[in-house]
Amino acid sequence: MRTRTNEFGIFPRRSRKTVYFYYWVYDKEGTRKYRSTGKQDYNDALKYCRNLQIKGQLHIGTSYSFNAYTKDFFIYGICPYISYRLLRGYSYGKSWAKRQRSLLLKIIQPYFNDIDIRTISSKKLDELMLKLRYKNTGAKTLNHVLTAIKAIFGYAKNTGIILENPADGIKPFKVATREKGIFTREELFSLFAASHNQSEIWISKMQFLINSIAATTGLRLGEILALRSDCITETSINVEYSWNRFEGLKCTKTGKIRVVPISIELGNILCNYISENKVTGYIFSVNGKNPIDHKVVYKHFWYALSKIGINKESRKNRNISFHSYRHTFNTLLLEAGVHPETIRLITGHSANMTARYSHIQLNNMPEIMNKVSFLNKQELLTN
Repeated sequence: MRTRTNEFGIFPRRSRKTVYFYYWVYDKEGTRKYRSTGKQDYNDALKYCRNLQIKGQLHIGTSYSFNAYTKDFFIYGICPYISYRLLRGYSYGKSWAKRQRSLLLKIIQPYFNDIDIRTISSKKLDELMLKLRYKNTGAKTLNHVLTAIKAIFGYAKNTGIILENPADGIKPFKVATREKGIFTREELFSLFAASHNQSEIWISKMQFLINSIAATTGLRLGEILALRSDCITETSINVEYSWNRFEGLKCTKTGKIRVVPISIELGNILCNYISENKVTGYIFSVNGKNPIDHKVVYKHFWYALSKIGINKESRKNRNISFHSYRHTFNTLLLEAGVHPETIRLITGHSANMTARYSHIQLNNMPEIMNKVSFLNKQELLTN
């Protein structure tokens, strides 16, 4: 033993081929207790113990069990970490917090239980991740778990509970992302052209319009559901908010407001729909208070696809989803030669370069809607 004080002593302990330094300390009953510093260097271990000593956190009597420390984590309105971020101007979605809370309760807390958070090392964290991997847990879920862990230990470091975040050195798992499928021009024409029997494909005018907007503007579903009557003109849509059932109305994904050009045909149909239904709030609403649920949109979307020959198996094989409208719109504009930064400006993708093109306004790009051939069909979007 190289150092001993009245309060603690430091000693090495070999774990397989790696040496970690531990320290002993006496509890209130005078019983010697042993705890890991999580350090592999003696001087780092000594610094760790001295820091705990200065803060009065050296003794076992000061409880920082993992479960006790994280009992309120990721509970919106209660979680200190979420409040910490919100007070500094960062966003934190309620749906994301709910997801992290679920992972905390189902996976993270049961593993660490009442282990003192100050003694949890990178090795211990990595053991959890590898254990989950051996159980065939998906890479995305593993990375979500790691993100939650990093948030917990990062906050513990910021508040002085620990000196270093043991999760910092753990690399995320590689995710094999499958490319999102897109629609052909023929499929889009089948879905929206007036020459087809629209009543057989779209059960309601509302669903027809929701999908038409997605196909011809690249708006995200949440942005479409957040549209109000005052967001629409005959030639454009003002995209200011997004909507989901967990958080309600919120900012767009990038936090920026944008103006999206639309065809005259779509503008007329939207304005007529608003006028005929006397819409004064959310355009796509049943009760007039809140937008319709995402699941209702998906149901009608899948039904429409089945009517033009894209069944469930085909959707799965091609990786087609509602978001495919957005990918298709991007692809068609790129194929038409529209500058990528202009496309980012229209679709609301975040990019460092976009700011350089912020001078592009709606009146500078009326030709954009004519760049996409399937939008030029005279019978498209007219009924």
